[in-house]
Amino acid sequence: MAPFATMTSAVAETVSEASIPSDWSKKPTKAEQEAKRKACLDAAKNDLKAPRREYIFSFPKGGFLDRYVDGCLNDPRDKPLFNMLMNTCCVSIPLLVGLFAFAPNNKWGHLMGLGYFLTHYVLFLHSYILALHYSSHRRLMKKGCSLEWFNLMAPYILCPMFGIPSGMYYLHHIVMHHCHDNCIPYDMSSTEPYQRDNLLHFAVYWLKFWTTIFFELPRFAFRVKLYRLSFMSVVYQSLYFTYVYKTFRYNPVVCIWGILVPFMFTQFMLAYGNFGQHQFVEPGKPSNYRSTFNCLDCFDNTKSFLDGYHVLHHNNSRLHWSMFPETFMKQVDKMNEEKALSFVKIGFFEASLLIYRGKLDVLADKAVTPWDASKQELIDIMKARLKPIKRDTKID
Repeated sequence: MAPFATMTSAVAETVSEASIPSDWSKKPTKAEQEAKRKACLDAAKNDLKAPRREYIFSFPKGGFLDRYVDGCLNDPRDKPLFNMLMNTCCVSIPLLVGLFAFAPNNKWGHLMGLGYFLTHYVLFLHSYILALHYSSHRRLMKKGCSLEWFNLMAPYILCPMFGIPSGMYYLHHIVMHHCHDNCIPYDMSSTEPYQRDNLLHFAVYWLKFWTTIFFELPRFAFRVKLYRLSFMSVVYQSLYFTYVYKTFRYNPVVCIWGILVPFMFTQFMLAYGNFGQHQFVEPGKPSNYRSTFNCLDCFDNTKSFLDGYHVLHHNNSRLHWSMFPETFMKQVDKMNEEKALSFVKIGFFEASLLIYRGKLDVLADKAVTPWDASKQELIDIMKARLKPIKRDTKID
């Protein structure tokens, strides 16, 4: 990325330093700081009581199936997560089977494929990615129960339907990303080397994300002496590409809409999501408080199992998702002391768009931590955390 590191941001800054409004440099009063602290607590309370929108339907409450599932869940708080995956199994799997069985290899087949893709993705993509995410961090069904096999649905059966090779998510996200917290050289999906408000840099990141990860993941696992994971990743990828090849030979229309389009779309969204969640990264010694940010009291949190509390998640990846708002309220003063960025009424997707457009002043107006910083100080913090970071790229 050296040739790109000196390039200016893709979109010019909205406000030049020479014309900074005087009130932007004004430090907040004690009353204003207290108001922002209260806004933090209120936002977390709103997230705590917000309805769960990750799933469409559930088994009849109190019925046989509902009680059966309750007895098999490893944690009863994961009922919404189970419902989401169950919805996907009940809707998308039959739709894909129908595509395989009935889609002709002509324009009508493409129309059927488009319908399948839109239905599948509009209904389930966002929530599925986070269901996969949290069920990879914590076991969903009890070990030894009659529904233990359901633990395999998200990472192995449903993954290819969403453009992710079976069995690869655990190595990529849990072993690589979380164990090395977005730091180069170990995290191959690190955002550190990039100017993170530059769309050209994101484009390079995205291309690298989906074109090199197939050999970088096995190579990473081998270099850190996780030989079994390295070998299994090669096996999983071989099976995935065999599935792609066989499906294309069977019916190109099914391959395009059932595998290839989901792959391209999902890889873009995964790259956009990871890049966005790790756009603000402080140089120097890595800190989970300052390598990501929080999005509070936003609609996305009702569709993503409260994924907006990303600072908390990186501080403790085993913390149950339902505990994020309550934990945030307990740690709100620590968030302020550590200069963690927290925003209200905006999700990661919209926050990233503001960053790319150079609208840091608009984003600063939504910041509630650190609450003792002026608007200009918040903008300066964000600018500093968008710059490329250089570290030793040699793996021991």
